[in-house]
Amino acid sequence: MLLWAFRKLSLSPLQLSWSPLTSQNLLPRYKYISHLFSTSTTYKTTTSTTSTTTNTSNTTTCISRSTSKTNMPDLNSQYTIVVDDSQIEKPVIDDRSYRFIKLNSNDLKVLLIHDPQADKSAAALDVNVGSFADKQYGIPGLAHFCEHLLFMGTEKYPKENEYSNYLSKHSGHSNAYTSSEHTNYYFQVGSNHLEGALDRFAQFFISPLFSKTCKDREINAVDSENKKNLQNDDWRLYQLDKMFSNPDHPYNGFSTGNYQTLHVEPELRGVNVRDVLMQFHKDYYSSNLMSLVIMGKEDLDTLSKWAIKKFLPILNQSLSVPSYEGQLIYKQSHHLGKVIKAKPVKEMHQLELSFMVPDDLENKWASKPQSYFSHLLGHESEGSILYYLKHKGWVTELSSGNMKVSLGNSVYMVEFQLTPTGLKNWETIVATTFEYLALILKDDPKKWIWEEIRNISEINFKFKQKADASSTVSSMSNSLYKFDKYIPAENILCSSVVRDFDPLAIKKFGSYLNPDNFRITLVSQSFDNLTQKEPWYGTEYEIEDVPKNLKKIIDNPLPNKHLHYPEPNPFIPTNFNISKIKVQTPQTAPYLIHHDNKMNVWYKQDDQFEVPKGTIELVFHLPSSNVDVVSSTKSGVFTEMLSDQLNQITYFASLVGLRVGINTWRDGFAIFISGYNDKLPILLDQVLNKFIEFSPDKNRFEPIKFKLLKEYRNFGFMVPYNQIGSHHLQLVNEKVYDFEERIKALEQLQFQDVESFINKTIWSLGIFAEVLIHGNFDITTARKIKTSVSDHISRIPPLMEEYDPSKIYLQNFILQEGEAIRFEKELLDKNNINSCIEYYLQFSPNNDDPKLRVLTDLLATIIREPCFDQLRTKEQLGYVVFSGVKKGRTSLGFRILVQSERSSEYLEYRIEEFLAKFGSFVNLELSDKDFAKFKQALKDMKLQKLKHLNEETNRIWNSITDGYYDFDARQKHVDILENITKDDFTQFFNAYVGDKDYSRTGKLVVHLKSAKVNKPADAKLVQSAFINYAYKHGLKIEHEFIEQLATDSNSIPEAIEKFLAEIKKQRIEGENLNSEEAHKQIKEAIVNPVPAEYPKGKPVSSIKQFRLEHKLGGIPKPVCDLSKFSYEQSHL
Repeated sequence: MLLWAFRKLSLSPLQLSWSPLTSQNLLPRYKYISHLFSTSTTYKTTTSTTSTTTNTSNTTTCISRSTSKTNMPDLNSQYTIVVDDSQIEKPVIDDRSYRFIKLNSNDLKVLLIHDPQADKSAAALDVNVGSFADKQYGIPGLAHFCEHLLFMGTEKYPKENEYSNYLSKHSGHSNAYTSSEHTNYYFQVGSNHLEGALDRFAQFFISPLFSKTCKDREINAVDSENKKNLQNDDWRLYQLDKMFSNPDHPYNGFSTGNYQTLHVEPELRGVNVRDVLMQFHKDYYSSNLMSLVIMGKEDLDTLSKWAIKKFLPILNQSLSVPSYEGQLIYKQSHHLGKVIKAKPVKEMHQLELSFMVPDDLENKWASKPQSYFSHLLGHESEGSILYYLKHKGWVTELSSGNMKVSLGNSVYMVEFQLTPTGLKNWETIVATTFEYLALILKDDPKKWIWEEIRNISEINFKFKQKADASSTVSSMSNSLYKFDKYIPAENILCSSVVRDFDPLAIKKFGSYLNPDNFRITLVSQSFDNLTQKEPWYGTEYEIEDVPKNLKKIIDNPLPNKHLHYPEPNPFIPTNFNISKIKVQTPQTAPYLIHHDNKMNVWYKQDDQFEVPKGTIELVFHLPSSNVDVVSSTKSGVFTEMLSDQLNQITYFASLVGLRVGINTWRDGFAIFISGYNDKLPILLDQVLNKFIEFSPDKNRFEPIKFKLLKEYRNFGFMVPYNQIGSHHLQLVNEKVYDFEERIKALEQLQFQDVESFINKTIWSLGIFAEVLIHGNFDITTARKIKTSVSDHISRIPPLMEEYDPSKIYLQNFILQEGEAIRFEKELLDKNNINSCIEYYLQFSPNNDDPKLRVLTDLLATIIREPCFDQLRTKEQLGYVVFSGVKKGRTSLGFRILVQSERSSEYLEYRIEEFLAKFGSFVNLELSDKDFAKFKQALKDMKLQKLKHLNEETNRIWNSITDGYYDFDARQKHVDILENITKDDFTQFFNAYVGDKDYSRTGKLVVHLKSAKVNKPADAKLVQSAFINYAYKHGLKIEHEFIEQLATDSNSIPEAIEKFLAEIKKQRIEGENLNSEEAHKQIKEAIVNPVPAEYPKGKPVSSIKQFRLEHKLGGIPKPVCDLSKFSYEQSHL
């Protein structure tokens, strides 16, 4: 795998910091999961951050960071245009307009984007300071803490959740992240509500409030976020790399922060962390260090006016960006020429070579010399390092690329995933790498290789499709500071293109990839008795010198006859003609161009995006592929061996944006091929030929078996919230198997078993194919593709009638109405301190009631923000809190997921308390005006325009494979939504959620239990009891007051009495408080925080038991006769 640069782990929810010069591919070690949950889920991503400067008040400080307000003169005099739309080089399909300006009075850099088709608007503000600045304040995690606290109220909008609530009501969301040298804040909102969102957003950088209550809670949130990552090998190895670096460079520090660094240690030193935070904000949150991007449907002049009106008041302190140039991250004698051995949490064997490279790449943006080495070292075709080592059975994966650390410093990495045999031969693998480097460096850079890199980068830019609004503004704000400084501003969109052939720069870059300028990190669970432990994550490690014999070999590498340059890429497209079709309104449904007992072929010509791309999706129903766990496991080995054998072809294709995927599928296999349509049919033919005529390679069986076993075994060491959805699916989905079963089946599998399965068994019950051809294909080309597929499967008989996919569609096991089930499982990772719960309510065994589906979507829209605000922000249960619709294969329901250090029983109790209180809100407080806003937000989401061809492909394909063929579902849902009243929603909620007996609902609660659940400290128990009591009884008591009572009182009885005294102040005249009963309830909540009735539900000890006690729910039924979609009938 090649990478032109690496993303680095960032410090906030679900985000990574990245350079505009990066590839989307990442080294596994530096990957961070963005999509956390399974299909039919959305994650609540409103995030917080800090600001600074002081004012007087016991609880709140307003920081007024604005310039003096003046009457605004002529608009054009308020800013200077750096570059306008006509000067910017854009992709040929980009219909957006751009204007890059600088505000004259405060030097704020602003990129304005007019998108005439936008139904979502967005904005992002990037501050050119990050966690590297922590060092000067002596508080690890300070910049990250600032990012968390900033969004907790402003002078103009003091309500804590005003911003998130506004976005929630207008189909929006927000997020933020902290990286080494940047802090990035962004949001997305319905296009008619951009100005209101901008006004709220801007105030965070003008006059933020600093509530002491929020400070304490957000320290807990940072601590929870850090604990979420403690057993994550990506974070553990990243911190180990940082620890073993120059202590004078801020890379050496711990950047996430935790309760110890943000609360305990500052208190011991007599430091008020809030005061330091405010000073940090004052020192760095200056408009001249900020970059703003605004994208909306409004014209550029309107967006310019809003930028000036909303953001001109941000104070300009004319500050300088922190610079670490001249400070090397590794010292030659201390950190290079070493082998770091580390023991991971997961089962893995990994080898990494790290070379220290001066970071001059921004000045080399046009030539990108690192891309030459990434292309060659990361290549996977015959003659490459990976191809050679893979066929020796030593390596399963290789990644290479450049990671920027700071201005002046970067690290070039080559990383290998090893087999056990490869681990034994790691020194030879290192030697092989230097043999290939010697091959490259002995020659002058080859222009034909550079031309191939350039051509690919030009094609990918020319036909780049739109990304979603929030990711666009976030990434562009993060890189805006470079333009007109390092990179000419007219290249603001196209800086990824390789333009200049600079042989000297390539040779200079290669000179740093030498044996005196690197170190080795070797990671394996087999390393026992390692003598040292990294302090923040507890990773066991040891450091030693590079073996002398190895150093001697790599200093003078010998030629290796197995290594050579790759062949020219045969898949670079040359024909970019567009097969245009004129329509007034884009069609939502595809045509059915072939239908018989062996194959359905669906076809839709692109009628709105006009790009030379397409996708071919295929599902082959082969019932013998998933009769039981053994056949399912054999199918998994088959797809891995097939993909491995095809890699010689598909890797070349992947370099030019042609993607190939081969996976197991319910009762068969799925293949997709997408990208530039010029060479796509050729690639399809090669893939199908190999699929049908596949002959497995015995020498590749054991390495692939090892790779799959490692994946299965490591499942139990994933973070709990990434595991819990799979446990739910294993319970309710027919023919889905848990990983213990799979491991057992795979351990016993031999090559001859797989060979016999592929050659005989797999085809024995016949085949039925479902095919979609979508994109830049005319009907003639589509029919040729259909014929090719038909020819390839011609020797396989059609399915016997009893295996007709319309009759054997894999189903859900269904909960009975009024039934409550509890499934508990202890985490395999005994050192993980977090438990997790998925609280699921099944509303219907069949997802075929459109009104019920719309009401469920509406529930998810309304509940999202209050659920997050109560369970995460106020109760501080944990960093991960999620709510949303959950669809099964045929069922429909709703879930709430929480990961926390608290016990899963306590989490279930708090979820039920929240739902009860939310029911009161629905019945008594939800206004007609707010209900209308939520309806509109859902409508906007349903009618959201497609951004690119792949999104449309996915929408069509999902409608085919779910068995309903309801291509117009969104519009139908909108029509139903228009007629839903608040009374309809209230009745629905009370019947399906509010009914404590769940007479219309089945409930399934999955508990993933930590072996390390600790009882919270007394202060935490007191605080939780007070918060929960106040919430249950609708009392508006400041969290700061509660926290002070919990921490400052001399005894628990004293704290309770003070709390009851505060309650009495809130009681209206004539209303009595039963102090004795209240005291008893609160004391009981402290002593026994989980009521005796929890956990609820009938316990189920195994998946087998659950399935024996439950029936299957039936199969989906097409919404109409498929003949309605016939191409021939439509074109008579």
